[in-house]
Amino acid sequence: MRNTLLVTIGFAALGTIFIAQAGPPLICHPYDIGGAKSLPWSSGSNWDNPDKSYNIKNLAGDTVAILDRTPTVLVRMETLRRAVLYGSRDHEAARTLLAQLKTREAAAETSKTPGAAAIFDYGYFLSSLKQIEWLYKEDLTGGVDGYQFVEKALAIQPDSSEMHFAAAIMASSPPRPSERDEHLRKARAAKNDSMLAQNLSTHFQ
Repeated sequence: MRNTLLVTIGFAALGTIFIAQAGPPLICHPYDIGGAKSLPWSSGSNWDNPDKSYNIKNLAGDTVAILDRTPTVLVRMETLRRAVLYGSRDHEAARTLLAQLKTREAAAETSKTPGAAAIFDYGYFLSSLKQIEWLYKEDLTGGVDGYQFVEKALAIQPDSSEMHFAAAIMASSPPRPSERDEHLRKARAAKNDSMLAQNLSTHFQ
């Protein structure tokens, strides 16, 4: 009985850190967004599967246009994941997008009614850039921690289960165990969100 319990606990612990062991979690694990519109992408399950015909010079404009349509947080996450992978092939395009996201974030913070989405986008892109530094071979973030901006976004929308899901993944690498577990608890509390439930099952096993 005791051995069985220890094995069960061991598997549970492994499941908690699974995404951290399988590659940068913001980069190597695509999000299921159904048929929602995002940046062009080739078919298949590979995490790095860009559309070879896509003109990366349009990356900043195309990405911001999608984000400005106010999609779900999951769509924002997958769009920014694809954007950071396209940007690895054209660092100037990535820099341009980062600058535009920073401008949107600053405007959102100084608005009379601060908007969580633009603040989230900037923070999530910063964290994604940091996790893909090994491929870029340079740090475009300037040492700015993206997680702090997602925390600001959550202060505005504390009941956003999808945003807590994003924060839980961000808090997995670099590890912030207590923050990750709290975000994960709030994400799992979502009701009637089948797409989020699907992503939770694939990213936190």
